[in-house]
Amino acid sequence: MTARAGRGRRGERPRLTAGLAALLLAAAAAVTGCAAFSDAAPGCRQPLRLAIVAQSLPSASYLPCLRSLPQGWSTSGFRAAPSGTSFLLNSDRSPGHPVRVRLIPSCRPGDASPSPPRAPGVVTSITPRFAGSLYDVFPGGCVSYSFDFALGSQISLMEQFEQAVGLYPRQQLRLILKHKLGVELGP
Repeated sequence: MTARAGRGRRGERPRLTAGLAALLLAAAAAVTGCAAFSDAAPGCRQPLRLAIVAQSLPSASYLPCLRSLPQGWSTSGFRAAPSGTSFLLNSDRSPGHPVRVRLIPSCRPGDASPSPPRAPGVVTSITPRFAGSLYDVFPGGCVSYSFDFALGSQISLMEQFEQAVGLYPRQQLRLILKHKLGVELGP
């Protein structure tokens, strides 16, 4: 991210370091009453939390986020690192078998079958069983979903987790952060 105002040549915007960006995000959270970043995955309407995801993989044109969770679902294990982001989706109808959602630089769907794309410019593929993986491949990254559902409820569980996780356009986040906070999201 870069600050709107700063020192340097005219028209040049200084880059924020990761540490300073984290400090600013923590300060903003404390001021707004959201002092703790829980291990829950970021919602699609949480630009500060999405900025953390965006910085974990600057090349990604889409970012995984939660639209809304169906009844009986929860998230845990949110982790943003320099190599990407991951979190778990847990269902009370499939205890002990969470869906692992990972934003990574690339993935190889292999023999996965093509599925309808979940966002413009995304190639979506799924392995042909109910214990497998779903891949959203896009310029600059990939979101992979690993699942292992018990027989019987697998079809509704698949539909629910696919509806719960959205792909947020990086360009849209860039505009919101610049407009609302005066901050530019890096590459």
